[in-house]
Amino acid sequence: MTQPEIQVISSLVVQRQNGDVLLVRYDADDERWWLPGDDLVPYEHPDDAAKRFLERDVSGLEFEEPEMLFVESFRGRRGWHVIFHYGVRSRGEAEGAYETAWFSRDELPRTFHGSWERKVIQRATELTAGPSSG
Repeated sequence: MTQPEIQVISSLVVQRQNGDVLLVRYDADDERWWLPGDDLVPYEHPDDAAKRFLERDVSGLEFEEPEMLFVESFRGRRGWHVIFHYGVRSRGEAEGAYETAWFSRDELPRTFHGSWERKVIQRATELTAGPSSG
């Protein structure tokens, strides 16, 4: 029996102060959007992969230190996925290797994985909101 491929990913929920979320279009010919992030290279720590993506692939942003919020794993089309989800507060306009845009959490565009991105954004928002008063 062969071992399944394991894809280890740092995924980022990058938000402005007003709550808008940054999404990335990796393929200009595809209308669907993704959460920013990247596969880890061998022996790379997920924190380093998150910072690498922000510094290399979406320059122009001023951002606070990425905070790991939760880890998710599931079977995908290409094998097993282990995803480290980070919350990032930022300012500025993203530039770089890929097309990017800011979207209201209530008006997200069509995403590559359907409802999965929305669920991740919702969970990340709940985790970074802190305790509610009242």
